[in-house]
Amino acid sequence: MRILLLILMLSTMASAQDLGGTSFSIPAVPRPAVSSPSPAPEPEKAPSIFDPVPRATGSIEEPELNTAFSNPPQFANPADRYTDKMNKKATGDNEVAIRKNLYLGDVRTGSKSARIVYRDHEYPDGDLIRIWVNDRVVRNSILLEAEFQGLDLPLEPGFNKVEFEALNQGTSGPNTAQFQVYDDQGKLITNKRWNLATGFKASIIIVKE
Repeated sequence: MRILLLILMLSTMASAQDLGGTSFSIPAVPRPAVSSPSPAPEPEKAPSIFDPVPRATGSIEEPELNTAFSNPPQFANPADRYTDKMNKKATGDNEVAIRKNLYLGDVRTGSKSARIVYRDHEYPDGDLIRIWVNDRVVRNSILLEAEFQGLDLPLEPGFNKVEFEALNQGTSGPNTAQFQVYDDQGKLITNKRWNLATGFKASIIIVKE
């Protein structure tokens, strides 16, 4: 009986050793890949007045400017007239100087006197004149300016001959002038111009009725 138990014990131990000597591996279960979270999108930036303005890729037609009033004559540079006059002289294209005495007609009035005013109707350039009344010198040398200047002339009954003599042609000839005659009530009687060469005269006759 004891021998039988001993045999059983030995066989059991042998079986246990056989089982312990045998090894086997359990395959590893792959761990699921963990992906890093995607960064959250940045919120859209509100537009700012300081943001640069994108440049247009296409061409934009500029509106056509109305040039009708770009250089109105009333606002033109007054020196332009003088420059034009000098340029005309330099190119020989200046106004024609009248090389003879010029009669500008007669006027009739019942006034006791007349007011005669005169000026350079171009840009002043040193034009000089002499005034004669009935063959007598009443103003020997007058420099014509841009503004009117003048004299009061007592009228004799009948004919009163007034002559304007060109003493020179300024720096850009000819001698250019405008003159006006008013009666003693301030009414305009005549308004004339001349372009004279040196030494010639423009004349009118004022008839006192």
